[in-house]
Amino acid sequence: MAGCAGSSGSSSQGSTGTAAVRDAKVKAQEADKLTMLEEMYGLFKESVRNHAPSDILLGFMTDSSEYWLDELERHAKTYDAEAMDTCQFYEAYAIVLYRLYEREHLWEVSDYRMLYLLLYGSEFLNLVDHVKMGPFEVKNDRGSVGLASSPKVPIMLFDWDDTKWKLDLVETLPLITKGTEATASKKNWTGAKLALYWLDKRYHMQYSRLDESLFEPIGF
Repeated sequence: MAGCAGSSGSSSQGSTGTAAVRDAKVKAQEADKLTMLEEMYGLFKESVRNHAPSDILLGFMTDSSEYWLDELERHAKTYDAEAMDTCQFYEAYAIVLYRLYEREHLWEVSDYRMLYLLLYGSEFLNLVDHVKMGPFEVKNDRGSVGLASSPKVPIMLFDWDDTKWKLDLVETLPLITKGTEATASKKNWTGAKLALYWLDKRYHMQYSRLDESLFEPIGF
């Protein structure tokens, strides 16, 4: 028996056609997003190389990343040794490096110091430059990229913010430093102790007192 208005014979074909169109649109949107992600990353790297102003650099990052940078700078000015033991390696390293810059008067910028420290002083992002990257991937509003040797394991994460991609620095830094942080687990070290080890390894020929005195605020 024919359905109402002859719908029984055509509804399934119509819904199939609608689904196909919808799938095609989704794939096209993801392809566009992928292109935009690749372009955004290229612009971000170029801006970092050219030491772009802080407002431009922050424009590449999520709001939560900017908030975290401000919070981490406050920690660098206030955390004592006990509080430092609660930090992950990348947080502890940023804090002791910040204090070293303060103590030795190494700053070349007057504001957004933690931003510049993480982009230039910490060398965390340099770790990415020294490896072969895999292809970028997009899934809904989340973008990622991994190593060429393990492309499905992300080392950088990005969020879609209405019209453009932004780097999720908060989630990216733990991925970049994961291999280094594994050293702390093997040696049963805290993140703070590993941070001090890294600092001494890099600066022992230039500065003295690269020791636990950096676990205490230094009179900001």
